[in-house]
Amino acid sequence: MPTTALNPHQLTADQQKFYHEQGYLLGLPPIYTRAEMAVLNAELPHLLALLRLGETSKDIREWHETSTYLYEICMNQKILNLVEGILGPNFYCWASNFFIKDPRSMSTVGWH
Repeated sequence: MPTTALNPHQLTADQQKFYHEQGYLLGLPPIYTRAEMAVLNAELPHLLALLRLGETSKDIREWHETSTYLYEICMNQKILNLVEGILGPNFYCWASNFFIKDPRSMSTVGWH
């Protein structure tokens, strides 16, 4: 019988085992509601406006150190709970990278 977690953003023992054996997970609960995503998307143009001529969203690296917008995404407790289920409780945000992949884009994103 599969094990269940009290918090949907905490991995069950079965999910942890599957991840360690297979290297991926599917069917995780949403992190953000539609309303929360609308707020994040409304802020995005302000972030992109900080890029210099010739830069793309891929140049947004470690901006969580100075951007409350990105810091709050990195420190979202739902995300941290899921990560803790894989790495354990002792981890930190060493680096961040922000990239945008538009719908139906033919570009690829490497393993991350």
